[in-house]
Amino acid sequence: MRIEYGTPRDIEAWMALVKEVRWNFPGLETQEKLDEHRDTVLKFMDRQQAICVKEGNKIAGVMLFSQNYNMICCLAVSPDCRRRGAASMLMEEALRHLDRAKEISVSTFRAEDEKGPAPRALYEKFGFIADALIEEMGYPSQKYILYPAGSERRNRQIAINRMVHEIGRILQGNQPSIYLYGSSVLDDFRLGWSDIDILVLTEEPITEEQAQELVGFRQAILKKEPENLYYRSFEGGMLTQETFLSGKTGRVVYWGTSGERVTDAYRFDSFGMLELVENGVLLYGHDIRNQWQAPAFSELYSDVRNHYETIRKYVQKTERSFYSFGWMLDIARCIYTLRTGRIIAKTDAGFWALENNLCPDPDVLRKTLQIRRHPLEYKNEKQIFDYAETLAGPVQRFADVLEKELEKTKGCVRDEAGKNADFRTEG
Repeated sequence: MRIEYGTPRDIEAWMALVKEVRWNFPGLETQEKLDEHRDTVLKFMDRQQAICVKEGNKIAGVMLFSQNYNMICCLAVSPDCRRRGAASMLMEEALRHLDRAKEISVSTFRAEDEKGPAPRALYEKFGFIADALIEEMGYPSQKYILYPAGSERRNRQIAINRMVHEIGRILQGNQPSIYLYGSSVLDDFRLGWSDIDILVLTEEPITEEQAQELVGFRQAILKKEPENLYYRSFEGGMLTQETFLSGKTGRVVYWGTSGERVTDAYRFDSFGMLELVENGVLLYGHDIRNQWQAPAFSELYSDVRNHYETIRKYVQKTERSFYSFGWMLDIARCIYTLRTGRIIAKTDAGFWALENNLCPDPDVLRKTLQIRRHPLEYKNEKQIFDYAETLAGPVQRFADVLEKELEKTKGCVRDEAGKNADFRTEG
């Protein structure tokens, strides 16, 4: 068998293979879809991003890859030629032309799909790591990522997958849906500062036995791998979907950066809800977000005000912690949300506040952003934590700016309330 780059003269043999395996691939069910795929293949051939394995005059396997998106787009091997190395030949050739200094992605069947084992094993052989559960053309799929050498995100995703696997095992009969949100999905995670935010929602109530196993699991894994900083970073709640949406009491397992516990309530603020609805990543189970509503601006406003009041009450002095710097970024993000109604990563909010000259102490905000970029580099620097203890003044002055934004935005909340009242009257 040999590798060749596809040319238009190969198109009939290429499409013959595609038709042979079409029922394994969503989106190729009709002749119209096959004709569209044929046009796509010809475009990839023109860009020299269509490769095939030939055996004699027969095409044994095909692949489309995109250098623009740094991804594997399509891979198919004839049933007669499988387990003979054709897929590996295609992978090796494509990876020679994709940028290994960046993430390379591919989507494939989910683990529980009967068509999944072979392609998943192939991608894992080449170092790809399972990532988000997605849908492509209405079909349940999963993204896989090949990370650059030494990538922090690769190690993080391995830890996330380990946690998700174990939570799924413990709650197997409860039909859990597991989501990732927050800094990890906003490309703002910083090891040594950020949390890995997860939310686990079940159809069936969590039993006391399951709750205790979940509480003990994180400590057990930390004992086995005490140097793994990721396991300490997980934070979030595990509860039924009904309890989550209704706000009623129920058994909740809570993981925080300071410990784990079983409780009967879990508050999920509007910031988290908007992040989850707009940017959250499904890691396990079925996506149930179509049953939810994004929070109204009035809810965001209320949570910003609550955060503002917390700052006024509790940040009269600051501690020897990275979290003391975090107040500056929290305020920047609150102002951004009041002005736009959107959620932004905390680091991006800090730069946005600097660009718009919103911070009365810009040097403090610049220092905060410098530390956030690589927090582990500063974890043993005494002068940084000495400085952290002096931040109450800058935080309170930045809170003055937030207070003015809250006053300016009051009218938007009143207008929203008035529109809702008009709607209820008309209804």
